[in-house]
Amino acid sequence: DHGYDEDNATAMTEFTVRYVLGQLSKFTSKDVITAYTKRMITQSEARELLGDLGVRYEDISYILSTADYKREWEFTDAKISGLRNLYKRKVNDENKTRGELLRLNLPTEQVDVLMEQWFYEVKDEPTATWTTAQTLNFIKAGLITAERGKSELSQIGFDTEHIDIYMRSIA
Repeated sequence: DHGYDEDNATAMTEFTVRYVLGQLSKFTSKDVITAYTKRMITQSEARELLGDLGVRYEDISYILSTADYKREWEFTDAKISGLRNLYKRKVNDENKTRGELLRLNLPTEQVDVLMEQWFYEVKDEPTATWTTAQTLNFIKAGLITAERGKSELSQIGFDTEHIDIYMRSIA
């Protein structure tokens, strides 16, 4: 079968057009998988686009199933990040956070490690302090003792000399 054949010529033309258009648009199977993983397109749209890009039909199912795993992993990571934020902001306590993490089917060891890390992150956060004016007003109003006021002023960063002057100013 040497020479010109109308069917082969048509198939070759269609292949060449698809190839050139793909090269010109720089639209790749990776773009399709990324869009699918980010839920920008449906599985049927991804199948169609991958087919249009020349991916073999038998490979498409495998590619999309691995993308489904990646999608699920990213979703789980997002849930873990959300739970971390709720725990750090003290919206959820340790028990609720631990329970939510276990509902994600994470191994107990991983949950223990996450909770330990987050515990120390929360513990390391500086506690809020009052302003100098608030501290002095609280002392004057009798809401805190003079000793507590001195401690607060020290936490703000004042040395003994400045604290003594502030304390005399409200006496």
